[in-house]
Amino acid sequence: MKVNVLFFASLKEDLGVSEIELDVSELAGRSALFDSLTIELGSDCVAPLLAENISIAVNRNIEKGEFVLKPGDEIAFLPPITGG
Repeated sequence: MKVNVLFFASLKEDLGVSEIELDVSELAGRSALFDSLTIELGSDCVAPLLAENISIAVNRNIEKGEFVLKPGDEIAFLPPITGG
């Protein structure tokens, strides 16, 4: 199934891409998402996404634990917000 993955701020700059369409297995969760990202982007690119301070939003809802993806879901990787 296809999901849309968005990368924001420094993650977008580090990865060199702001958005990808990703093919994941049915009933994919957090670990399957990262497995698919590793295949698509490589382990070096995925490593920063695993940091504790990176938030994951599924359909604009921050997910702290496990989640299950559905076709067409939007996943966003959000770095810590700073500013002044």
